[in-house]
Formats: sequence, C-alpha cells, structure tokens
Amino acid sequence: MTTAALRVSSWSLLLAGGAAGIVLPHPVTTTLWTAAARLFARAGDQKMVARLLSATKFGPRIRRGLAKDDRASTLRLRPA
Repeated sequence: MTTAALRVSSWSLLLAGGAAGIVLPHPVTTTLWTAAARLFARAGDQKMVARLLSATKFGPRIRRGLAKDDRASTLRLRPA
C-alpha cells in the first residue's frame, strides 16, 4: 500500500472509532484506534502514533493492543 492510502485508511479507522465510541463500549473503540495506530506506524507517521498513545484514557489500552499484536506476530509454529 502507498503511504497516502495508509494514511487515508488510518484516518478512516480513527474517525470510525470516534463515531463508534458514541454508541458502543470502549473495546470496539480501542480496537479501531489500535488498528489506526498500526497503520499510522506503517505509513511512518510516528507523531500520530505518539499522540494516540499519549491519550489519557485510551493510550494505555492502545499500547497493550499493539504489544499483544507484536507478541502474536512473533509466535512461531514448530513441527510436531
């Protein structure tokens, strides 16, 4: 994906999380914002990732979601 497409996708997820936060519980919002942070990072926008992680309420939750994703991606399967 191009950088522009990643940023548009990131902003879309960020806005969707904000809209979802009005009517849905925080796990949905956190999941959308974690995905947005991941896409911002892939686009190279570390300042936006830092802004998301510095949020008082959701920052620690997003950070845990990103850490969980990192652990899942390092999981290796071994033949039995």
